[in-house]
Parts: sequence; C-alpha cells; structure tokens
Amino acid sequence: MDEKQRKTLKFKGKDLLIQVSQYRNNGNLAILSYMEEEPYSNITINLPGMLLDYDEGFIDSTAKTCGLEKKLIKEGIIKEVYGSFQYNLGRYDRVAFNMEKLKEYDPKGIKEYEQDLDEEEEIL
Repeated sequence: MDEKQRKTLKFKGKDLLIQVSQYRNNGNLAILSYMEEEPYSNITINLPGMLLDYDEGFIDSTAKTCGLEKKLIKEGIIKEVYGSFQYNLGRYDRVAFNMEKLKEYDPKGIKEYEQDLDEEEEIL
C-alpha cells in the first residue's frame, strides 16, 4: 500500500490522515491527524516519566473534547480505555491502540515505529 492508498478516517465531514511515529525523548507512541497537508489534531500527548507499553498512549485533551477519541473507539483504533489520569494540571485518558488497525491508516509509520522498538530491545 503506497502513501496515496492510505485509509482515511471520516470525521465531522473531513477525511483525516493518521500519522504514527514516536516521541524523541522517550520513544513513546506518537499519533497525529492531518487534513491533507494541514495539521488537524494531536491524538496522543507525551507525558514524560509515564511508563507505557508499546501500544499505549495518553489522549490529547483536544482530541478528547472534539470527539475524536470517541470516533477512534468506534472505529476500533482504540481498543481499551484504562481510565483518566491526572498529570500536572490536566487529566488524560490512558488507552491501548489496536496496532493492526492503525497499520491500515499508516503502514509506513507503524513499520518504522516497530523497527525502532526492535532496535531499542537489541541495545538492552
């Protein structure tokens, strides 16, 4: 599947592209959404010091308040919500993502993310 064949997420009349990568400072899963070349919303937020499994993340408050989190749950991209956690002045939902489902939206991003994880494990 090339970049032009990526699945888009239909949300509020828009076609969103999902980009998967990782945060540089700790390697946690980073997920963003775009409308063509324009940023739409961060899906995850990086909370330093929080230990996460490879498929987990914290939902950015904007993604939650605009309804994007609910849409991701409905589409099966978020497979489980563990609860809401206080971090500094904010509250964020800790979730587990369905990595196979995410691969439909960004196969290249998932592949690079998994390769980086494999390299980190080899170093340890």
